[in-house]
Amino acid sequence: MIIERGESMNIDIAPLLEIDWLQLLPLIIPILFLNVLLIGITLLDWYKRKNQIVLPYMWLLIIVSMQMIGPILYLMVGRRNVRHDYDS
Repeated sequence: MIIERGESMNIDIAPLLEIDWLQLLPLIIPILFLNVLLIGITLLDWYKRKNQIVLPYMWLLIIVSMQMIGPILYLMVGRRNVRHDYDS
């Protein structure tokens, strides 16, 4: 959708006000619960392993800023990027 000069975007929130949110609540609550659980487990694992992970604070930023995708990326990729400090 290309907006030409002189046109404005439709920012009407009336359709959002027409939604019956109480009907959607049984679907929304489990998704929110699983999201918070996933982020909590990921942050706990990050905290325990932050001295072993390559770029730990970058992974923390990814976990917190990318709600569902960040924790999954960390658990699949970030945990495998382990420092190999043989100096200590």
